[in-house]
Amino acid sequence: MPSPTSISKHLSVEHRAYVALYALQLGNLSRQAIMETYEVSDADLQVYRGAWEELQANHADRNRPLPRVKVEENF
Repeated sequence: MPSPTSISKHLSVEHRAYVALYALQLGNLSRQAIMETYEVSDADLQVYRGAWEELQANHADRNRPLPRVKVEENF
């Protein structure tokens, strides 16, 4: 299985930010490790957070089970 870093180099900043936000939501790694792994900044997360929240809402509307863990407000 490829590592997250080898996968993320093929993704846009937008998509890396989405993956990082999901990883932060799951809470399995430290925030710093996630930011480094997916090569995103606080500014990237701020830019794409609204769209990511819309994606979550759309999934919830379709009754797809997603973890509903609150992500830290301070990005």
